[in-house]
Amino acid sequence: METLRRLLAQARAYWSGLGIARRVLIVLAAVGVVVAVGVVAYLSGTTYVPVYRDLSPDEAGAMRTTLTAQNIPVQLSSDGTAVLVPQERIAEARVALASAGLPTRGGKGYELFDETSLLTTPFVQNVNYQRALQAELARSIMQLESVQSARVLIARPESSPFVRDQKQPTASVVIKLKPGAVMSRPAAASIVSLVARSVEGLKPENVTVVDSGGRLLSDPHAPDRDNLPTPQLEYRRELEAYLASKAEQMLTQHLGPGRATVQVSADINFQRVKEMQRNYSPDGRVARAERQMTSKTTGASARGVAGATSNVARAGGVPPTGGGGGGTSSQEETIQTDFAISETVRDIEDRMGAVTRLSIAALVDLTPPSEGQTVISSSDAEDIIKRAVGFRSGRDEVKLTNVRLAGPIGPPEPDETLVRLQKIQTYVGLARNLSLALASFLVVMIVALLALRRRRVPEPAAPPTAPSEEERRRAELNRLLEMARTDPDRVAAVFRTLVGAPAT
Repeated sequence: METLRRLLAQARAYWSGLGIARRVLIVLAAVGVVVAVGVVAYLSGTTYVPVYRDLSPDEAGAMRTTLTAQNIPVQLSSDGTAVLVPQERIAEARVALASAGLPTRGGKGYELFDETSLLTTPFVQNVNYQRALQAELARSIMQLESVQSARVLIARPESSPFVRDQKQPTASVVIKLKPGAVMSRPAAASIVSLVARSVEGLKPENVTVVDSGGRLLSDPHAPDRDNLPTPQLEYRRELEAYLASKAEQMLTQHLGPGRATVQVSADINFQRVKEMQRNYSPDGRVARAERQMTSKTTGASARGVAGATSNVARAGGVPPTGGGGGGTSSQEETIQTDFAISETVRDIEDRMGAVTRLSIAALVDLTPPSEGQTVISSSDAEDIIKRAVGFRSGRDEVKLTNVRLAGPIGPPEPDETLVRLQKIQTYVGLARNLSLALASFLVVMIVALLALRRRRVPEPAAPPTAPSEEERRRAELNRLLEMARTDPDRVAAVFRTLVGAPAT
């Protein structure tokens, strides 16, 4: 404690001995150190976010140069494929890059013709046009959600005056998909259609689309899409993923993230059946119409004795003789009834895509996360899955297993140890910056002290003590002797005055 007091006393004494200019200099140096510490702390606390990712080295270099010219702080990722700027200036950075035409993914398009020259030959013009068309097509393909980068190559054969020797142009498209993305057949067909309709004379069957892994995505010789199994497989995959995600989402809300995984296998009927049925019911008869008809017949009988004589006499005009005579009549009545027989006609069309069976397998972690907490039972979890996928008894099957999952299935939860280490690193960085600032302050102070030491203020002299009688007499004698050597006439005049002799 005594040492501290002594240091404070020395500091006050040193400060009181300084002039105004030196005091102002020291105050300005201290203020500069504080400002430097504040700037370092501000820069260390700035959050940098990526403006663009997956860049080539030349694109990253051009973007960094442009942002630096706009006075925007910029950093590069560890692998040099991403450009990062402060989060609050990301919009400004994107506008600046867009105004500069960056990034130029896919190469230069029709901008090539902005640099034309009068000395350009027709051959060079054709080559530039093909390059620009390839770049424009690559840019258009990269607009798709699942495509990260694309490259288009167009092969145009030389024209021939003979029709039989003419060859059709071809094109190849190489795409790089984003991590986790999948290119479907319809998406590949859309790329084929885009390229084929952008090049004159190019047919869709002459366009090939492959990915960066070497897989062929287009099938130019495929028949009608309705007869292919690929769309059916994609429909089944999408249905299974949709049902599984619904079940996992409901379980996650009860159990938490990463504690359940569900897989669904669906059997789908892709047959299209059209059936027409016509049924008759003979018992359900209903009288629809009834008609009644009556017929009556009246006639006369023959007279006379039967034989040739009677006939001859009638022919000669002689009335017949012998025998009696009389008339005959008959009446007939007919009733006709029409019945309507009940008829059922059904036109049934069974469209393809109907689910015939669902098989669900689920792994669920039902262990309590900590003591005192409870979770749902296996039956409750199974019931949740059934309701989520639309379970039908007698048709579908569910298999649920209670296991201890090793880690989260979905997005990983932040590790507490990692978070703690990040905080420690932040504190270490802040301490490092403060140490550098303090070291800078000490260096400035040492330099200032060295500069002030050269103009050190002299210490005040001690007050003189009163001389003794002997010293005073000796001093007078020495002064008199010195005066006698330097001015003897004056000394002689003083002595004559003392003895009373007249002056000469």
